[in-house]
Amino acid sequence: MNLEELQRSPLFRNITPEDLKAMLGCLSAREVAARRGGFIMSSPGEHPLMGVVLEGEVEMISEDSFGKKSLLSVLPVGSIFGESYTCIKAKNRTIAYQARTASRVLLLDYGRILHACKLVCRFHHRMIENMVELIAEKNVALVEKLEVTSRTTIREKLLTYLARQAEAAGSRTFTVPMSRTALAEYLCADRSAMTRELAHMKAEGLIDYDKRQFTLKS
Repeated sequence: MNLEELQRSPLFRNITPEDLKAMLGCLSAREVAARRGGFIMSSPGEHPLMGVVLEGEVEMISEDSFGKKSLLSVLPVGSIFGESYTCIKAKNRTIAYQARTASRVLLLDYGRILHACKLVCRFHHRMIENMVELIAEKNVALVEKLEVTSRTTIREKLLTYLARQAEAAGSRTFTVPMSRTALAEYLCADRSAMTRELAHMKAEGLIDYDKRQFTLKS
């Protein structure tokens, strides 16, 4: 594993190369590659693991007891995954992680993260602080999704989502990070109905778009 690459991850912020090298052994770290659409892991699993996205993008997908699936989040490079559902051991819901694109991830033993080893490694508390910050950021993202999906109509969902994207980009013209299919799943909307609504909104002059690039016009 490339230590310089790992140090660029927010999880390992302010951890020296020497401590990082020791940490990989302490936490039973292993790197896994996955093709697009490939399954990476699920939570809760037999062995509690937490992942770090090193390359590509990973989808966080929820599946309830009835088999219904929904896209919760798209995780870019540097994101962590698996920590929340592994911790609470939610048995009535499966959270799966799949490669959205060709990806590489680092898997860590979650139990060893929570419980310091006998040597009380110097990096341990720093890494836990980093992890808490990342979890907080993910919670904010999920709250933002809830704000979007709680809207009554597809148009309201789209306008709320696009307004959030424009705010994040600091411009009324921006590029959304999802395909139409993934966006429909994120909004909990039918893809065909969403596509029709986008066309209506464009015809009415509310928005303009070309593939993934959008402009809010009013």
